[in-house]
Amino acid sequence: MPKDLNSSSTTDRFPIAELSGQQALHRSTIDGIRLALADLSRAERQVAEIVLADIENSTRMSTKALAERAAVSEPTIVRFARRVGCRGFSDLKRRLTEDFARARMFVPSEGAKISRDPEVVARQVYEATAQALAASFTQRDPAALEQAASAVDAAQRVFCMGTGGSSANIAQEAENRLFRFDIHASALIDSYKQRVAAATCGRGDVLLVFSVTGLPRALIESARAAREGGAEVIAVTREGSALADVSAIVLPLDIPDNDQHFEIPNRSRYGQLYILDCVATLVASRRLARSAPKLRRSREALRRLHGRTEHQPIGD
Repeated sequence: MPKDLNSSSTTDRFPIAELSGQQALHRSTIDGIRLALADLSRAERQVAEIVLADIENSTRMSTKALAERAAVSEPTIVRFARRVGCRGFSDLKRRLTEDFARARMFVPSEGAKISRDPEVVARQVYEATAQALAASFTQRDPAALEQAASAVDAAQRVFCMGTGGSSANIAQEAENRLFRFDIHASALIDSYKQRVAAATCGRGDVLLVFSVTGLPRALIESARAAREGGAEVIAVTREGSALADVSAIVLPLDIPDNDQHFEIPNRSRYGQLYILDCVATLVASRRLARSAPKLRRSREALRRLHGRTEHQPIGD
């Protein structure tokens, strides 16, 4: 199950309400503040009203600045943050930033219109990227990431699978990330090869599967066949999807996309890449002593190919 950041430290007295809307899958600190208003002290309520009136600006304020604006003491700011389930004001600002980014994903705006202005397009793509990363960070499950890294580290073979646009590309990137750590990783984006590879899987093998929807039949059937053979299946997909249901380890990812304009790039790939990098980094930390000598030889091979470089990543 994905770890819910807000519910984990929210007090029973102030439960965080569910976001409204069909795609609101995660709890909101913003709604939690609204629910808590009636039970807050007068001073704490003043802080809450300032925050709710301008959430974006509140996340940029210092404790002192917010206290002055709300006409309260700085300790009141800290008490308010803890009353709504946060460890302190910095934690509250972080959660509000994540909530604000996610909320904007569900609200149609003029900014969703296609523009020919390079500055406008640059901002649109930047905001889509930032929103996707914020959503991915909010949904992260540290325990599942640890399980995934452990399975990949111990694997005899890792088959990286995906179909379609972003998922297929991320599967290929997964091979690129993992092979340099002396892992026998292969990217399979052809549905025929996916089924054949899954049928050959046994104990010691791992399927690392990427799917935005969790619905492609080839991936579901491959995951099921691999598990029947004794392999471990890791899925980066929507929790509760058909693919998630047949996978042993689920790294939850659900990023609503802009389906009104196909010209706007699919933001889900940023989330997929974020999760892949988390897994790859954890694997790298486990295998450093084993892979370091080979990485040095790889660096030397690149140096002979095109001369000395200062900070070139190996394999990129």
